[in-house]
Amino acid sequence: MQNKVEIKNNKLLVIPQGINKLASLKERIEVSLQNVVGASIDTGILNESKGIKFPGTTLPGYWSGSFKKIGKESFFNIKRGNKPVVIQLKNEKYTRLILGVDNPENVVDLINNSIN
Repeated sequence: MQNKVEIKNNKLLVIPQGINKLASLKERIEVSLQNVVGASIDTGILNESKGIKFPGTTLPGYWSGSFKKIGKESFFNIKRGNKPVVIQLKNEKYTRLILGVDNPENVVDLINNSIN
């Protein structure tokens, strides 16, 4: 598991697991549910340009950390081969979170059902 995703006290919590915590330089990301626009699975996103990395880790087939592109900042913590869960945000540091998780369909459903 790369990331654990939870909903607690009207907040979305993303908790990188194991070595991913070290690689991403994040212990957790906490976002108010009112700033979560939605979640989806986007299998093509890993083929797109990520932008400029700072700070974080990039290895062949693995992206972890903050990336800035055209004035927008995204957080990636995923390796190629995982189904990318993309969480769209508003009024937050990151405009989107791109995550590898266990049971991506369940995570997308959890998030979308919590904001509706």
